[in-house]
Amino acid sequence: MGIFLVPVPTKGNRQRLTVEDRLWACRQHGRPLEKYVEEFAELSYKECEIFSNARKTSVRSAKISSPVESVEDNSMASVTDVLTELKSLRSEFSSKLDGINNQLGELTNSISVNENNLGEIKRDVTANEKRIEEAEARIAATEDALDKSERDLAKETRRLAYLEEKTEDLENRGRRKNIWLFGLKEGAEGKRPLLDFITDMLPQWLGIESDRVFILERAHRTLASAIPNQNRAVLLCFLNYQDKEFVLRSTRQRDITHDGSKLAFVQDFSAETIRRRREFNTVKKLFVDMGTFRGFHLQPCKLRVLHNGKIQMFSSPQEAEEFHRKTTAK
Repeated sequence: MGIFLVPVPTKGNRQRLTVEDRLWACRQHGRPLEKYVEEFAELSYKECEIFSNARKTSVRSAKISSPVESVEDNSMASVTDVLTELKSLRSEFSSKLDGINNQLGELTNSISVNENNLGEIKRDVTANEKRIEEAEARIAATEDALDKSERDLAKETRRLAYLEEKTEDLENRGRRKNIWLFGLKEGAEGKRPLLDFITDMLPQWLGIESDRVFILERAHRTLASAIPNQNRAVLLCFLNYQDKEFVLRSTRQRDITHDGSKLAFVQDFSAETIRRRREFNTVKKLFVDMGTFRGFHLQPCKLRVLHNGKIQMFSSPQEAEEFHRKTTAK
């Protein structure tokens, strides 16, 4: 080995010198080995726990006063132990590092798998975002169409209600010259046609001159089959509207009977109008008892009541009942 100078260990460079370098330097400069061992023990305490043997040796060497040769031998033994410990530590570190490398490899594989999974998740999220955007667009279009459909439906509903009112009004207008006759016994006309019998009997029933002629377009009973002990209604269709109105006004002023049976003359209305008027039957009786009932408004169907010299009209039974409750409470 070539000759080279090794500096004496100091605080600035002691960590960069090997054990052999430190021993050689002590011999060259004549420095006591006991001092070196103490410094080496202090350094080993700071660097690693494996140098505990060196600290123990240095303590023992400080307590024992022996020749330099025994101290040197003890120091060399301590250095040998340190080197042995370093070698075992190196092998232990190598095995642990191998284990760490294996774990790092597994971790790397797991990260790669996770990255692949994240890539698939990102693609799925992107695809889902596109589908959601398409769904939102379709939902928005559907909502717009639904709003338009609701507006159209409301418009058509109002139009349908208007057309129903119009149709009902036209039907009632077509029936305006018709009268229902109730109470006439079956077979009262005998062998004569029912039309001729009614035409001849009307002046007598109304108590007017027999020379007054009422022209009827037709007169027939309901189309239902005859039932024993029950009298079917008779429908009278007048040619002139004025004749029909005259008959109705006259029948309201007197009671009419035939063969002991009371006759009733009623205006013909559509089925819907009759249904609406029946809804007012209960409250109508209240106003009839008070003497304020004034019939019905034809179209739309409304109840007419005289109150304080004015005609009040009600579209629903509830409205009429509330008005009756307020007026009677006063």
